[in-house]
Amino acid sequence: MSGDRAILHVDMDAFFASVEVREDPRLRGLPVLVGGAGRRGVVAAASYEARKFGCRSAQPMAVALRLCPQAVVVAPRHELYAEVSRAVFAVFERFSPLVEGLSIDEAFIDLAGTERLWGPSRRAAEALQAAVFEETALTCSVGIAGVKFLAKIASGMHKPNGLTEIAAGSELEFLATLPIGELWGVGPRTQEKLARRGIATVGDLRRLGEAALVEMFGAHGLHMHRLSLGIDERAVVPDRAAKSLGHEDTYAVDVVGVPELRRCLLSQATRVADRLVAQGLRARCVCLKIRDGEFVTETRQCTLPRATDDYREIHGAACRLLEAVDTDGRGFRLTGVSVSQFESPQAEQQQQLDLLAPASEPPPRSAALQAVLSAVRERHGHQALFPAEAGSERRPGTTGAITHSRPSEPPKRRR
Repeated sequence: MSGDRAILHVDMDAFFASVEVREDPRLRGLPVLVGGAGRRGVVAAASYEARKFGCRSAQPMAVALRLCPQAVVVAPRHELYAEVSRAVFAVFERFSPLVEGLSIDEAFIDLAGTERLWGPSRRAAEALQAAVFEETALTCSVGIAGVKFLAKIASGMHKPNGLTEIAAGSELEFLATLPIGELWGVGPRTQEKLARRGIATVGDLRRLGEAALVEMFGAHGLHMHRLSLGIDERAVVPDRAAKSLGHEDTYAVDVVGVPELRRCLLSQATRVADRLVAQGLRARCVCLKIRDGEFVTETRQCTLPRATDDYREIHGAACRLLEAVDTDGRGFRLTGVSVSQFESPQAEQQQQLDLLAPASEPPPRSAALQAVLSAVRERHGHQALFPAEAGSERRPGTTGAITHSRPSEPPKRRR
């Protein structure tokens, strides 16, 4: 690992909850839960006061309220969080042009070549924390290391408002006592299998050796061995474009049966198509996410023959993916559709067409029809011109959408 490489991982502290406290100072010092308050509500963020009681993000709201009955529940305001995120990322980009956003509230920053501007990496990280607080009145935690995965681990070690540096040359010592679950890609099943071999720490994993890990896990074993040595060759890749976008809903009452699930997916596919049209994009990869009443989550994805922004194609792909899910006897609390592998319509127009290939693409007026439908819904709301086969006009019981892409517009000035 290069000793002169300095990468920051910056993670905003309890981002959604912290924004809500900033907007309403009466919440300061109170346990705050951001999320849906209904029977099937899920915690999107928990303040550090709430975390002391065992509350955490992605937890059922009912469980969180049993742990902390005095918590204040606040409905999420995604437009506000997106606006604050743009302001935060604008600060990041003052420190380096190499900013790789991981989500709405965290990013990698490569400080290569910035030493004359900001000095040593620790001083730069301190200046960044101060700038974020000055601009947004929010705190962030920063990890500093020579590689990405170590920087990410470091940022979570002293939250909130923490700063942790893994100095060059100390990586193996730092990793030695770290639980193996801290390594990227080491989930519960992998941990169970390693535990049977007496492997509990990264140091144990390193001593097990590359050959044994490859024998046990194949290519994933080689990946774990390299991480145990502090090796992570991935560069910080600045990319302001969204990598995926999607829509998912959590339902107050379990959705049962394929016909009803298909109707739910149609609603989500239309929203995804509208977002593609709004951003002038088409997508080739469609992903289905589905979670049952026992919190078992499954994902399926497929690649389309060509990129599309048509809700019918996206819905059709999602339904085909649904066929690979065992739905018998199960009720589902969440469904979601997302897309990735974006292309612009102009790029598609520039492709050389195969004159001998079958005409499998949708009719030319399909794109125009999708554009009209999306424009009407943008102006008059999502219920306008909604597909009849999706069921009733009102679909009660959802807790709202989660858009996976980080907005990339320039920051708006707050009034």
